[in-house]
Amino acid sequence: MKHKKYVIQLLTALLISFMIMLMRGLFEAEKLADKVLIICDGFTITSFAFLGIGALIWVSTTGWFDIFGFAFQRAVHVFIPGQIRDKTGSYYDYKMKKAAERKPFSERSTLIIGLVMLAASIVLTVVWYQL
Repeated sequence: MKHKKYVIQLLTALLISFMIMLMRGLFEAEKLADKVLIICDGFTITSFAFLGIGALIWVSTTGWFDIFGFAFQRAVHVFIPGQIRDKTGSYYDYKMKKAAERKPFSERSTLIIGLVMLAASIVLTVVWYQL
């Protein structure tokens, strides 16, 4: 199935949104405007979570976090000198090795699901203002 990850992430996002709606009191709300606002909140919170995770996945594929991996390896070597051999060399060597091993950004599904949920929340916000 070509779109399996999209379907799974969309179902996960909808489940998380529904749980947020339940916590906000979807079935206890009496007015339609309150129900639309609660549904909008569920979609908005979920969309921001998915967009944030998708952005972190994208940034991690650019090599922006390489400095943290290098620093961690150096710190472990300093605190536990007998456990790890210092094979990293300079930061430039480490960065070039990581760039050669790095896969291109192909996991756009999390960002796309986040954008879909955000679009749904924007539409619901417009509907709420009309009520």
